[in-house]
Formats: sequence, structure tokens, C-alpha cells
Amino acid sequence: MKTEITNRYGDVFTFEYNERGNIQWSGNFEFHRFGFNEDESDITMVDPSGGPYIKEGMDMEMFGLKGKVIGFICNEDGYEIVIDKNKYLQQLADQAQQLNLGYNTNNDEEI
Repeated sequence: MKTEITNRYGDVFTFEYNERGNIQWSGNFEFHRFGFNEDESDITMVDPSGGPYIKEGMDMEMFGLKGKVIGFICNEDGYEIVIDKNKYLQQLADQAQQLNLGYNTNNDEEI
């Protein structure tokens, strides 16, 4: 699944799940700022000129994606947004249970 966002300056950014289950954020990062704690490689927020501003703890649902941001990895295409996969997997399990797929979740016997 690929999502495109156009910021207030007309720059297009794309969000796409990668093979690790994280989100590749690509676009024009020529002018942007980022924040980190004590370790420069521990990026906690990224803000390209014109947006979108994304920080640790944000839910990517506002961009039509699943997952809570727990970090960033800078790469040649932009940033890999590291998401909390445990929360994402729990959301999928909760959705499946709400759909009542015909299985008893307590002992996996067919209902």
C-alpha cells in the first residue's frame, strides 16, 4: 500500500510499507529539520519544509497507515519510519476478533 501526501508547498511525499514492516517515507528532504536526544543517530522527529511533521509516538493512522512511530532511520530515499509492530499486530488481532471469524479465540475450536 502506497500513500501520497502533498504538503503546503506542493512537494509530494510517499509512505509505503517496506519488507521489515516499517514505513519508507520518501520525498524532497532538501530543506528539513530533525531532532534527536543525546545520540545523533537516535532521531525523534522529522519536519520537512512545508510538512508533514512526524515525531515519535504519533499514530500513522492520520496518513491512512497503521502503526505508532517509535523511531526513524535516515536513508538515501528519505527516512524509514520505525513503527511499533506489537501494537500493530494487536490491532489486527482485535479487528479479527471483532469480525467474529467463526473461531473461539480461547481454544481455537470452530464454533
